[in-house]
Amino acid sequence: MRGRVRGWLALGAGLGALAMTTAAVAQPAGAPVGTSAPESELAGVAIHRVQRGDTLELLAAEYYGDRRHKIYIMVENRLDHARDLKPGERLRIPVSTEVTAGVGDTLPNLAAQYLGDERRAKYLAEFNGLDPDGTVAAGMSITVPLRVTYRAARRESLGAIAAGLFADSRKAQLLKDYNFLRRDSLNKGEAIVVPIYLRVHPSKRRPPDPASMALLARRTESMASARRALPEARKAWERGDYGRVRSLLAAQVSSFPYLDTDLVVEIGVLLGGAYVAFDDPDTARTHFQQVRERAPELALSAFEYSPKVCDVWRKAGGRVNESPPP
Repeated sequence: MRGRVRGWLALGAGLGALAMTTAAVAQPAGAPVGTSAPESELAGVAIHRVQRGDTLELLAAEYYGDRRHKIYIMVENRLDHARDLKPGERLRIPVSTEVTAGVGDTLPNLAAQYLGDERRAKYLAEFNGLDPDGTVAAGMSITVPLRVTYRAARRESLGAIAAGLFADSRKAQLLKDYNFLRRDSLNKGEAIVVPIYLRVHPSKRRPPDPASMALLARRTESMASARRALPEARKAWERGDYGRVRSLLAAQVSSFPYLDTDLVVEIGVLLGGAYVAFDDPDTARTHFQQVRERAPELALSAFEYSPKVCDVWRKAGGRVNESPPP
C-alpha cells in the first residue's frame, strides 16, 4: 500500500522560482480528452486558520514533517515569496488523501474520480504498490497523492521542466505520459499535472467518514475470519475431508468483495474442489468463476488437482497447466 513511485520525487526548494499554479486537474492543450472529475473531488486541500506564531516553515513541518516543503503551501496560496502570516487568515494546505474503496470500485474509476482520468489507474496502482491489472478489495485504503499544476510561462521543453521540478531531465517522460502529451514541450500558458508523494502527518489526516469506517470494519473482520478458517481447511483438504472444507469455507464467500485476491483464490479453489468431490459441478463452477473474476490469469496445475477438478475449472473458463512442477 505504501509503495513509492520511482520518479515521483518531492519538488525541491527551488520550485518557488518556477511559474506554477495549483489546480485540480488541467488538461494540456493538444492532449486527448479524458474522463475528468469535478474540482471539489480533486482539490486535496486542508484549510488552516493561522495562529499566532505560525510560519510557512512551521506549517510545512507540521503537515509534511519537513520545513523545506513550505513551497507547496506557497504555491497553493499563490504566494510568490515567503512572508509573515497574519493570525486568523486562512491558508489552503495541499495534502495527500486516503480514500476507502467501496464494493465494485476499480482502479480506473478511482483514478477517474481522484486523479482526473481513468487512464491514470496504472499510476495510482504503482503509487500504492498494487498490481495495475489487479482488483481493489472493498474497505481497502488507497492513498491519493497531492497534486500541483505547472503552467508554462513561455515555450518550455518537458526536459527543462523536469530538470526544474525534479532536478532530473529524464523525468520528462513521466510528465509526458502522465499528462497524455503527444509532444515534448509546452506552449506558453499550457499546464501539466505533477503528482507528489508526501505522507501527511497522521494528526493532520482527515478521519474516515461513517461509511468508510463501516467498510474498513467489514474488511478487517472479513480478513480475520478468512485467515482463521484457512489453516484448518487446508488440513481438511489434505486428509480428504471435503465436507469439513465446505463447512469451514462456505461462510467466507459473502466476504469475497472485502478479501485480498490471494485469499479469494485459495478459498474459492478449495471450496470449488470440495463441491466437485460432492458431485456438484454447477456450484463448483460458480466458485471457480468467482476466482477467475479476481485472478483471470490463474492456471491450476494438473499435478496438484484431480482431473475432475481441472475439468470443471476449464468449463469455468480457466486454464490448466499440464507441465510438471519444477
